[in-house]
Amino acid sequence: RVLAANKNQLQAGRPIAYVIPGRVFRNEDLDARHEHTFHQLEGIYVDKGVHVGMLIATLKTFLSEYYQQDIEVKTQPFYFPFTEPSFEFALSCPFCKKQGCSVCSQSGWIELLGCGMIHPNVLKMAGIDPEIYTGFAWGGGIERLVMMKYGIEDIRHFHSSKLDFLRQF
Repeated sequence: RVLAANKNQLQAGRPIAYVIPGRVFRNEDLDARHEHTFHQLEGIYVDKGVHVGMLIATLKTFLSEYYQQDIEVKTQPFYFPFTEPSFEFALSCPFCKKQGCSVCSQSGWIELLGCGMIHPNVLKMAGIDPEIYTGFAWGGGIERLVMMKYGIEDIRHFHSSKLDFLRQF
């Protein structure tokens, strides 16, 4: 809907660039990194000449600023229905410094968000010519960003109503 509503920006020579927050409900097995209810931040960027390198650079720059340090990131192929190619975007685990712990399932990495290049069919459905314009999209949990920044080892604390947890902030 955002793409369709703002396609006139492309015709005026301006990109479509949005960051959109929202609440998510998901059928999820609960553990230290997964919760059934959370807040997600989604972003899109569409213009001429947009490529995967721009997506990765944008996310890495944002995360380095947010965490106030240079961060190590990796991408791995994944499937999301509205992007192609699609990736899982992961950060090195700040809790164990890539040594392996219960938060990162002994992997040394924490998946932070999903991302990819907007599928040409999505652009077509929005009335945008995918032969001229390309774009990227991403989405990730706000609680997970906060969890990693402040060393919160269990995402379930956010909905626990524990005063000792809340008083830290």
